[in-house]
Amino acid sequence: MIKEVATKKVSTTEAKRRLGLSGHRSTAYMTVKRSSYLRRTKIKGKPKLTEKHKIERLNWAKENMCWTKEWRKVMFSDEKKFNLDGPDGNQYYWHDIRNEPEYFSKRQAGGGGIMVWAGIGYGGKTNIVVIEGRSNAEDYRNYISDQLKTFGKKIGGRSWIFQQDNASIHKAKSTIEWLKSKKYRIFPWPARSPDMNIIENLWGIMVRKIYANGKQFNSIQDLEKAILDC
Repeated sequence: MIKEVATKKVSTTEAKRRLGLSGHRSTAYMTVKRSSYLRRTKIKGKPKLTEKHKIERLNWAKENMCWTKEWRKVMFSDEKKFNLDGPDGNQYYWHDIRNEPEYFSKRQAGGGGIMVWAGIGYGGKTNIVVIEGRSNAEDYRNYISDQLKTFGKKIGGRSWIFQQDNASIHKAKSTIEWLKSKKYRIFPWPARSPDMNIIENLWGIMVRKIYANGKQFNSIQDLEKAILDC
């Protein structure tokens, strides 16, 4: 039973059926639960990687694996959405079983939220930009223009390099041509690689601070202030 659920990734009920075992399904569940090396865990989502994606990621790693001080030149950038109700996913807390359980209030679509953009690197960070509404390529160029001009050299030095992912507004022909016209160096970036962008660590730090102790927000204005303060 234990081997079946561990190797075939099936439920205890399905494992019991496959093995032709008798008895109640709760007995099968408790048998597996008592295992010293199995824990019931939520499956985490991640971008689906094709063979092409994997090859591109590997080639990118090989090309940059010997970099040391070169990383100091890179300005990493990304957008991030913050919801009024808190980060997507489950929230955990230590529950005193003698008390009533606490509930997480969840509104439709997280109650609404704010999209922001920022850039970081060895030499510092840009301002955080609050993005109004849905963005197209022109909007994107408008809200990064002053940030790149003001902070590029401060973050990465005279030969600084701009990193962005492969979102459609980032890779639009008009955006690429505009970046080239400004003579900005663009860092080649393999598709579906958020785990390689160091700004994800910054977003994680901000999320933990902004939503500490299950904090939720009643208005966009309060959320925006918390983001900018953080």
